[in-house]
This record gives sequence, structure tokens and C-alpha cells, in this order.
Amino acid sequence: MLLFLLAVVFICDSGWGQVGPLRGIYVSSHAIGQGRSDKLIDDLLVAGGNAIVFDVKDRRGHLSYESNVPLAQKIGASRWKTLDDPVAAVKHWQDLGIYVIARMTCFYDLLLAEYRPEWVPLSKTRGLWSEEALPNWVDPSAVGPQEYLIDLAVEVSSFGVDEIQLDYVRFPTEGDLNDAIFLFDPKKQTKDVVITKFVQEVRAALRPLGVRLSVDIFGVTAWGQKVDALRLGQNVTELLKHVDAVSPMLYPSHFGPGFGNIPKPVDYPYFLVNRGCERLRNLAISNGVDVRPWLQAFDHLVSDFNSTFITEQMHGAEKGGAHGWLLWNSASQYIEGFDAVQKMVAGNTQTLPDSLRYPNH
Repeated sequence: MLLFLLAVVFICDSGWGQVGPLRGIYVSSHAIGQGRSDKLIDDLLVAGGNAIVFDVKDRRGHLSYESNVPLAQKIGASRWKTLDDPVAAVKHWQDLGIYVIARMTCFYDLLLAEYRPEWVPLSKTRGLWSEEALPNWVDPSAVGPQEYLIDLAVEVSSFGVDEIQLDYVRFPTEGDLNDAIFLFDPKKQTKDVVITKFVQEVRAALRPLGVRLSVDIFGVTAWGQKVDALRLGQNVTELLKHVDAVSPMLYPSHFGPGFGNIPKPVDYPYFLVNRGCERLRNLAISNGVDVRPWLQAFDHLVSDFNSTFITEQMHGAEKGGAHGWLLWNSASQYIEGFDAVQKMVAGNTQTLPDSLRYPNH
């Protein structure tokens, strides 16, 4: 009960300015459809958490609610909805003391690519371009997908959510990128300008509606390499001018062998999260933006996955200047995650020695 009351007071006192530090989890549309969301939130509150990120639009293009946006209706985007009354659901979660973030994937959209092939990047060799066998991306520089996403964001704001989070707000990074033709003229414009302008337009649409805006970014973009910004379209310096929070995806398993001269980066969860947050901290502070990283709560490539692997990331984030953190598990399974949250909130974590935290220590 005490944790619940603290969460309620904390959220209510935060107002429109900085919120947090948020301690949250991702709740998939599938988990909601299975009826697991109430148990997940109960367990989160008991552990000491205070935020959820739930799907309103997944990367397949499916919406978790019944949309009134004409294009969404035309392509059947709500056919697999799992929320019958999103307004009531959001209010219920907030009444429990939960800060509610609606996650909306952007340009990776299987459904939209199928029904609007004219919005799919072209291939220099075979018609429509795709990362895989079937088109799965729409062109981020096309007006149609951008307008569709803005319409959805405005609609979602009416649910009463505290924040809308944009994911896959970038250009594709896999497949034969040299074969892809996008609508923008690369001689006159770069990918990062396209993405920044889109985020700026979403911000303009949401500002009068009183909804905060955040973006997910690749973890590597925190290192500020120009080549990454040009390839992804995520220029952090510019993006932070138009959002309230940024969530770098600092999953240790997603840093390839040799990154930073580290043979096996996944073995150093504290170090990678800490350095990523540190690199974003000063830039974020100057823009009044919260750094709120996504942390790895899944076992991919981890030799000994347990709550310590997660708490090490939490410590790295806090020492790096982050304002809270979010746990990602695509299946919304948080046995180790809730244990980590509880230990972290209670101050009962057993930290690793520096020899295991830092490579080449």
C-alpha cells in the first residue's frame, strides 16, 4: 500500500514538467489480450514500479483499439484489437498510480506496406524494396505514412495517456540498403532531416492536446557518430529539441562483438548502459529532456541471465544520469525483471566488482 501511495503522489506532483524517475515495463498488446495486464501491473506496483508502456500500434501495423481514422478502417488495422475501451483502461491504470505511455511504431508496418504499396520504397532491381521476402517498411519520407501516423497519434491522445512514444521512427537498417530508393532527394536532404521534421510535426500536433512525446532511438546513436545518424535518420542533437523524453535501446546483447574494442559487450551490462546515458545526459539536460533508457530484461546472448544482469543495467543508468528506466521483454515476462525492480527500489542489490563491470579493468 505504501508503494502505491508513493507512486500516486509522485505522479500527481510531477505536473507537465519533468516526470519520474519512472520505473516501467513494456506490456504487449498480446499480453493485454490474454488478460495478463492486471497481474503484470499488480506485480509491478508490489515491486515498486510506476509506469507501463503499452502497444497502441505494433510493428505489424495492427492497432490494439478500434480506430476511427479512415485509413485504419480501410486497411483493417483494428481487426486484432485487444482493448475494447482504451479510455477506461488508461484511467484504471492511472487510478492505480501508473504513468501510462502509449507505444506507437512508425515506419515498420507490414499492414500498411501491403495495402499501400505506393508508399513502399522502390527497389533498383525488383520493383518494391524490402528487408525480407515481403515489404515490411513504408517510406519515412512519404507524406502519406506521416499523415496517417499523426492522425493516429492525435486519436490516441484522446485516451488520456500521459505520453506517446514513437518507436521505429527511423529508416530501415537491414537488407540491401543500396538497392532501396526513397522519395527524398539525397542530394538535397539527408535521412536525419526527414525524421526530425516528422517528429517536429508530431510534436506540433500533440502540444495543444497536453500529451508528452518521447522517442526510442538505437543505443549506438548515443555515441554520436555521424555515419549512424545518416544511416538511421536519428540525429539525437536535433531530435531532442522536439521531445520530452528519449529512450535509447541500450540492450547489451545488441552491441556487436568488438564494439568499443570489447570482445563480448553483453558481458558488461553496467558499462554499456552507463556510457550510453552519460553521452546523452548533457545534451538532454540542455533541452529539458528526460533520458529514460530501455534495459534488457530478456536472455538473448546472456550466459547467466538473472536479476543481477538487470540491476547492473539499472545502476549503470542511474550513475549515468538517467531519469528512470524501462524494462523490455517482448513477451512481457518479468520474473527476473520484477525481482530486479524490487531489489533496486529497496536498495538490496549486490553490485559487481569493478573488474567485472568494466572491460579491460
